[in-house]
Amino acid sequence: MRQATPVIQVGSLAIATRASGVCDVGERGVCDEVDARGGRPGYSFLFEPGRYDGFSPEDVALFLTITGEVCAAVAASQCTTVTRLQRDWAQGQCAAAFPPQPPGTADATSTACSS
Repeated sequence: MRQATPVIQVGSLAIATRASGVCDVGERGVCDEVDARGGRPGYSFLFEPGRYDGFSPEDVALFLTITGEVCAAVAASQCTTVTRLQRDWAQGQCAAAFPPQPPGTADATSTACSS
């Protein structure tokens, strides 16, 4: 039986399950924008190294596992432009979504965020 994907909102955490042109397998990401164009949902994810990309619901299912955890620090941010997103990431404002992980816990999710 197929498990339902948790609702995705700004601050939702994800782990890449397949490599895309932007993320590598096991890389952690956080949703920085949810929008709907033409009535179709779309999601922008910022990945730990600072790369970002947009995903359709089908892309999310193919490339990401949504953990169900939400990072409040990112959920409260206003990443309204790519320039601001890059600046916020460079200044460490998204760091709460990517706390350091002990060796051997590449699949672990953040403990700095809440479910």
